[in-house]
Amino acid sequence: MSGRRNTSSPESPHGFRRGLVLFQRLLGRGAAVGIAMVLVALMGATAASAYWTATGKGSTTSAVGTLAPPTNVTVPANSTSSVPVAWTASAGPTVPTGYYVTRITGATSTPACGSSPAALITGTSCTDSSAPEGTHSYVVTAVHRSWTALSAASGNVLVWSMQNASFTVQPANVVAGQTLPAVKVAVRTVDLLPVMSARVTLAIGNNPGGGTLSGTVTADTDMTGVATFSGLSINKAGSGYTLTASSPGVAGAVSAPFTVTAAAATRLVVAGPASGTASATATVGPFTVQRQDAYENPVTAGSTEVTLASNSTGTKVFAATAGGAPLTKVTIPAGAASASFFYGDTKAGSPVITGAATGLGQATAPVSVTAAAAAKLVFGQQPTNTAKGQRITPVTVLVVDQFDNLQTTSVAPVTMDKTVKQGNLGGTVVQNAVAGVATFSDLTINPAGVHTLIATSPGLGSVTSAEFTSGG
Repeated sequence: MSGRRNTSSPESPHGFRRGLVLFQRLLGRGAAVGIAMVLVALMGATAASAYWTATGKGSTTSAVGTLAPPTNVTVPANSTSSVPVAWTASAGPTVPTGYYVTRITGATSTPACGSSPAALITGTSCTDSSAPEGTHSYVVTAVHRSWTALSAASGNVLVWSMQNASFTVQPANVVAGQTLPAVKVAVRTVDLLPVMSARVTLAIGNNPGGGTLSGTVTADTDMTGVATFSGLSINKAGSGYTLTASSPGVAGAVSAPFTVTAAAATRLVVAGPASGTASATATVGPFTVQRQDAYENPVTAGSTEVTLASNSTGTKVFAATAGGAPLTKVTIPAGAASASFFYGDTKAGSPVITGAATGLGQATAPVSVTAAAAAKLVFGQQPTNTAKGQRITPVTVLVVDQFDNLQTTSVAPVTMDKTVKQGNLGGTVVQNAVAGVATFSDLTINPAGVHTLIATSPGLGSVTSAEFTSGG
């Protein structure tokens, strides 16, 4: 080295030039520290002869979350003070902690549904149960931590303070099953203004006939506040029916009374006692034959002649009164719905009674006819030919009523003997009737010849069998 020392000072142009050169180099290398050194040199400090440089590059990414607002906020067009509000939940990956609802009335916003930023709703519906009269809309705010997202406003809901309903067109008298003339019900506010789109429901109030109200029983009021009901009908006849009208939040109304009369007769119905005793006269009854319409209402209009019959194989009889003169027809007179009769039958069993009339078809009624009191004995199984001293094929004796119907309740003792040379009959000769039948299964007979048997029972007399032979 030469030993020369380079110096620089604010007064030295040469030092200044050296500083500029160093500044350019540092700028070319992009070192912030170098810039600082140049600034020192320019200010007159001694320049350093050492410096360093640094270079590099890098990249990174960051996810940005968003909270979507709820959508489709809906309310009814009209309501009482309770307004149902519903909405669609916020979409997207960020799930709200909950929602709060605000009622908008003009320029005024009011918390609704008992919700607030501190009292959130976790579902997607609520009821604003204290909405005042007026026109309102609703907005729903989604909340997630400190984030909020506000929905678009719902449509308008008109809130009415309804007072009552009243029938403006009353139900009229009608035939069963036929359509009532249109019935109308008005709904009014406390100021007697008409309420539009109020849902009104009709039902039967007083129900003297046990009828059913058919047709469309709900309707909404129109622009005049009137709900119209067409196509209603009641199926059972009765006098003093009423209808009731109801609507949410409204005092109900009761119609004036009206009458439902029976329609035209379409059929006959026969009814009477389920059972009776065999008889040669009409003692079972009374039976009734009634004409009815398609809804089972008794019909009193006009006169109807009914022909009576039975499918019994015995001797059967009909009469207008018990034991009365036989007849085959009865008449249902005008002003009455039915006629009565009695029935008699000599044959025990289950016959079917029928009544038929022109244009009304045939009606049937079963009846059980039981045997009359035990009256006599008859042989059921007659004795058959047999060898002398051998058992006769079992012989049966029946306890029957006067019409030969088996008296199944009888347990009378029956004694068997020969009609000739009595005492020559072996076996068990006394048997009790079981269900009206006495069975002799071990009889033997001596001597050989032609024989008959005789059966007797106290109070029932005796009966003689057919002839039979015993061989030698």
